[in-house]
Amino acid sequence: MPDSSTDSAAVLKSAGIASGTLAFGSTAIPLLYLLVLLSGFAGLGYQIAWTRMLSVSLGHEFTAVLAVVTAFFIGLSLGGLIFNRVLRQTRYPLRWYVALEITIGLWALCLMLLLPHYNPWSAHLIGSEPHPLWHWSVAFGASLLVLLPATLAMGATLPAAHRVSVSLSVVNRGIAGLYAANTGGALFGTLIATYWLLPALGLNHTLLLFASINLAIAALLWLRMPKRQVQPISWPDAATPGRRLLLVLFLTGLLGLGYEILVVRVLAQVLEGTVYSYAAVLAVYLLGTTLGAALYHRYSRRSGDAGERWSATGQRLLVAVSFLCLTGTLLLWATESIYQAVFGQLGPGNLAAMLAELSVATVVFLLPTLAMGGLFSHLAQQATGPYGLGAALGVNTLGAALAPLLFGVILLPLLGALETLVLLAVGYMILPWLLGSDLTYWRYKLPLVVCACALLLIPGPLRFVSAPSGSEMLAYDEGVIAAVAVIEEPDQSRHLKVNNRFTMGGTASRFSDHRQTHLPLLWHGGAARSALYLGLGTGITFQAAQYYPELQATGVELIPEMLTLMPRFGVDVTGPHWRNPPRVIAADARRFVVAEETQYDVIVAEVFHPSRDGAGSLYTVEHFSAIRQRLATDGLFCQWLPLFQLDLDTLRLITRSYLEVFPNAQLHLAHYSLRQPLLCLLGGEGLNAFSDDWLEQRIHDRGLQRQLIANRLNSDFTLFGGYLAGPEALRRFTADVPLNTDDHPRVTFQAPGFVYGDPKSAAQRLLELVQLTAPHRGTLLDNRSNKGDFGRRLQDYWLARDAFLAAGVGVAPSTDIRKILAQTQHKLLDVVRLSSDFLPAYDPLLKMATAVHRVDPQSAHKLLLELEQANPKLPEARRLRRRLFGGDP
Repeated sequence: MPDSSTDSAAVLKSAGIASGTLAFGSTAIPLLYLLVLLSGFAGLGYQIAWTRMLSVSLGHEFTAVLAVVTAFFIGLSLGGLIFNRVLRQTRYPLRWYVALEITIGLWALCLMLLLPHYNPWSAHLIGSEPHPLWHWSVAFGASLLVLLPATLAMGATLPAAHRVSVSLSVVNRGIAGLYAANTGGALFGTLIATYWLLPALGLNHTLLLFASINLAIAALLWLRMPKRQVQPISWPDAATPGRRLLLVLFLTGLLGLGYEILVVRVLAQVLEGTVYSYAAVLAVYLLGTTLGAALYHRYSRRSGDAGERWSATGQRLLVAVSFLCLTGTLLLWATESIYQAVFGQLGPGNLAAMLAELSVATVVFLLPTLAMGGLFSHLAQQATGPYGLGAALGVNTLGAALAPLLFGVILLPLLGALETLVLLAVGYMILPWLLGSDLTYWRYKLPLVVCACALLLIPGPLRFVSAPSGSEMLAYDEGVIAAVAVIEEPDQSRHLKVNNRFTMGGTASRFSDHRQTHLPLLWHGGAARSALYLGLGTGITFQAAQYYPELQATGVELIPEMLTLMPRFGVDVTGPHWRNPPRVIAADARRFVVAEETQYDVIVAEVFHPSRDGAGSLYTVEHFSAIRQRLATDGLFCQWLPLFQLDLDTLRLITRSYLEVFPNAQLHLAHYSLRQPLLCLLGGEGLNAFSDDWLEQRIHDRGLQRQLIANRLNSDFTLFGGYLAGPEALRRFTADVPLNTDDHPRVTFQAPGFVYGDPKSAAQRLLELVQLTAPHRGTLLDNRSNKGDFGRRLQDYWLARDAFLAAGVGVAPSTDIRKILAQTQHKLLDVVRLSSDFLPAYDPLLKMATAVHRVDPQSAHKLLLELEQANPKLPEARRLRRRLFGGDP
């Protein structure tokens, strides 16, 4: 590699500059670096935006994610390889660079118009239950073809920029500086697009901005760059030595992205799993690569790296990457403590969470990627002379394209994260032999072998599963999408955890989970013949469908490992207790709804944590519209919402978007838990006014009747008692709130503020919601068909329910029943006086009277007398008083 001390004529010849050309002013090179940075900025932004747009139709199954990532990298690789020869032989690289940037910008504008039509077509082509090979093939082919014009051009921009740089200087500056600028631009693209542009502008307006950047780059190149020729560079013949260098570039691309994939999967159990979590990890990965390339650029300009010295430097860098990957693997065990320490020290808030996630990513990524950036620059610099930068980038990116398949799909589930990471580091150890080795290499290799063996001997895998003392982990599955675990508590209850961050229900919530099936099916009238469940979790909600004699149930779950763990929660979808065998499918709910042709009487969307990356797309107008297309003429759609996992602003966004598709929407409460309140948005053409004999006229199956009694749904008061708001109240609640759409996924970017912040308690949010909607609640009943005083009694029931919820807010827990009674007695008695039909306040007072009788009989007697007077229609208080005190005094 020539340096600044080399004779100018020799440099001109080796650089391929045409005879008679001169070096240009000092502004051309800095401008070129700036434009390369902006090109990287737009390129990474495109990748983020296009991946989100394609996932709408291709799904979030790992098959689809793998296909999109692979297609993107394959396009980049093909761009580098296809344009490599022409860029080496052209005399006018500036023209090519301008054309490439224009192509990217124009195709980005075309995709804004094309993708909304392309997505439904590709979803239907995949089908609702595709074979994995067909799913991958369509997702890969569709992504590759639709992105190919842009990705081909992207893959050739850096080689074109390098050839332009050759024409601008008598000194061969190498490729490391340009690579650092391009990767640094990608770093800024990650942060600015995720934290600012996409939340503020949405996808299409962000793409419009990126396209404008590409077109502006082309304009500046053409207007401000000197238009000089360069001498063509001939393609090497078969006798050219060092072809193993391309193999090393391919393998380092494979291993480098493999390290990212594996570490991201492990960190999914530590970080919050929001859209910002991955952005933080990717930003640090790009930061390390940028700094590594920049440092190498500085180093290479100071010293020559020819012959054996070049080989020795390459060996040292490979050994450094291997050692630092092992070090990063070792530090993964400390990441949870680091995250909690930083987040705890800074306090709740988006900034604190971002810094905590960046800190974790820095610990495990910065040093390994710094070495990787220097390594690629070193290898690519050597390969550029004989083969061209396009070839170096192409084969390196081709290796990266295969990494998700090898490490994410094959090795991770087969070996586990720790073993695969060690194997990856061993791969880096072996590569120096391809560059030529000598005895000094063993000085570096031996410590690495010792470190690798030590890592394998460390007890326990890379699992982060939070569980209280005395609990037991019954199962753990490190799948290709997520790590799932079944935890059994000391009281024998079990719950399901996904990536250690999301608890997906369990046996302790069976009462609530069953109500999530019973309520929408009963609102439909109990005669539904088909029901679709989007999301299954433990399967307990889905299990309740077996009690409906005519119902054919279909369940869709994104994470396949969850389906295998359902028997751990007593759910057997193949058992004889199902009157109609259910259909259970591992698929992305969003894609399934678009691709499916069947119509359903009832569709139940399970609880999706809005903060989880990807869940926001299940609350968009487009998704709700697709669900409406799957509903039968008299169908109902029930969207369950976890008020304990979202704030009221996010609830407004979701509700406003739901109302856009279902203008007759209602809001219901599943139960009266203040710790985990659960809401249901209910809509559809089958949502008509109810009558006062709803259950009596429709539910005749004895087995179902027994289940409804067990779930306290054996009266019309309990069935309709959770009603919170009708369409008018919901429209007032969501006044001036924007829509959550595929183009502007506001929930995706807003909901993480809940998990990062310090929100009010779920009980306080529920009480605020009730207060906001109660004045315009409306009625559920058809006045023409209702007789007697049922309507008035139902209104009293709702008033009592609201007072009951308010009574529970702020009650301090205590083991002393007298203290609990002192806090709640008068409030609950007031609730009982409001409605003789509202038992949730009456029954607890009976239990408290029984308990306090053991320590304070006089207080128990007084309480029972007051309870009799508050609701003289019910005999239970009188019977209990007679049993405890021997009859009337």
